[in-house]
Amino acid sequence: MVQKTIYADHHLLVKLLKKMIDKNSTLEEILEHAWGLLGRGGADAKHPFHYPVLATFNSENVQQRTVVLRDTQRPEGHLITYSDIRTQKIADMRENRKANWLFYDHGSKEQIRAKGTVSIHHRDDLAREKWEQIPPKGRGDYIGPLKPGTEADTYESNLPESFLVEPTLENTEQGFENFCVLIGKIEEMDFLKLMKGGHLRTRFDRKEKEWEKHWVAP
Repeated sequence: MVQKTIYADHHLLVKLLKKMIDKNSTLEEILEHAWGLLGRGGADAKHPFHYPVLATFNSENVQQRTVVLRDTQRPEGHLITYSDIRTQKIADMRENRKANWLFYDHGSKEQIRAKGTVSIHHRDDLAREKWEQIPPKGRGDYIGPLKPGTEADTYESNLPESFLVEPTLENTEQGFENFCVLIGKIEEMDFLKLMKGGHLRTRFDRKEKEWEKHWVAP
């Protein structure tokens, strides 16, 4: 019953959002709406924006992967996610701090593309603070003995036997050495809403603490 209620509430919210943003909306209203979507994505695991695609760049190519949006900080223009320090995206970010984020909600037909730079927090106070908030069963992504992406001859869970038996604070603590917090500082956002009779598109450029707002042809 609870799940059905949440599901119904989500679709009701989608309908309301469809009414909120249209060709008569102001740029300021659209900017607020976009950050509202990002905020919900960071707070609600059931929201489509909870799982954006993050693209990073190196000297050879572009790498893309789905990540979990953990939190947002609207005043600073920050998007926050976590990673294993041994992954390819960290190597990319050390070479090139630029990163692009892609969010899409099929229900509301709304898309946000965000561009900016990323800072890596590893074995510092922020990383420790976030690590302490992760329950043992959620630490499996960071405790693998093998570097993510390592080739194997057969199926490899990359999880210690003790974790598979029962994850605890004690047998997952070693994962802190691999855990890091990524803070994306957004410098540009492109908002697109698909609508009958003409789509809506805007762009927002961050200048210090303010956002320059532009209508863009879809």
